[in-house]
Parts: sequence; structure tokens; C-alpha cells
Amino acid sequence: MLFAVTDPLDPTTQLPTPQPTSTAPPLPPQPATGWLVQEIPTNATKFCFACGAQIDARAEICPKCGVRQIPTGYGKSRTAAAAFALFLGSFGIHKFYLGQTALGILYLLFCWTGIPGFIAWIEAITYLATSDATWAQQHGGIVERSNGAAIGCLWILALFPLLAIVAIIALIFLGTQVSSILSVPH
Repeated sequence: MLFAVTDPLDPTTQLPTPQPTSTAPPLPPQPATGWLVQEIPTNATKFCFACGAQIDARAEICPKCGVRQIPTGYGKSRTAAAAFALFLGSFGIHKFYLGQTALGILYLLFCWTGIPGFIAWIEAITYLATSDATWAQQHGGIVERSNGAAIGCLWILALFPLLAIVAIIALIFLGTQVSSILSVPH
């Protein structure tokens, strides 16, 4: 079996042109879809990067100040950031998610002290207490309504340690009251 070796730099070498195998007409170009392109609802809004005005999410230029907008897509999810802060906050995962890499590394360096976990717990509560419009203005993207059930469950999980501390203090206080009542001679 012999193989023909062609030199791609030789201008006299003719390579065969591929022939189409189908006689069907080519398909018209389709709009890009998939995970890279996100569909923006027609009633969605976002905030201008320069003046802070609430504008249509599809606007390329702010109608109030005339500044070209940077396309950001949907931005960061408030629910995801709060969940990361509650469950993995000691390691700074919520900071990495929000694009604050330096703070994420700082959390990682001091995770053994427990201080980043306490700070992350407070940050999770502030994330949950932030409105959707304020969150979109701070972290980019369009103003989208958060999932109420997820936010409610995260509120319960965030407040559970506080309720546990109150219950422990109440038990200690009631325990001392009961023991002082029982120790008093009648």
C-alpha cells in the first residue's frame, strides 16, 4: 500500500476538495442557545453601572446618562450566596462565588479559628435580609425575584443557632431556679 505525501507549502500541490454528501438545502442559521447565552425576560430590569438608574435589562445604553452597559447576564444568586455562607462560610466559598477571591483566601487561612464561620453566618443573614433590587445593584445582573421557599428555609437554618443559644441559656437559668427552690428548706 502506497501513501502519497504532499507538501502543504508547495503551491503546485492540489488537495481534493470535499464534496457534499447530501443534496438537501443547508439549514438557515439558528440563534445561539445553550448555557453560554441566557434568555432575558422582556419585563426584566437592571441598574445602570454609571448612574444607578433602573433600566430595561436588554438596554445596551442607559437612556438617562448615555453610558454603554456591560453585559453581565443574570449575575449572582442571592439564595446560592446565602447557602454557601451558611454551610461553607468557614472556608470562604461564598466569597469565591461572589468573585471576592482575596477575601476567600483570607477565610481559608483563618478557617481553623472559627472566626470566619461566625462572620459568614452574619453575612448569610445580611444576604437573606437584602432585597432583590439591592442585591442586583450590588452584584450585577437583572432584578429577579428570589425563590421564597428557599429563602424561608435558609432563614430558619440561619436563625437556628441563635434559637439554640437562647434555649440553652433559658435551660441554665431555669435549672438554677429549680435547684434553688428545691434546696430551700420548707
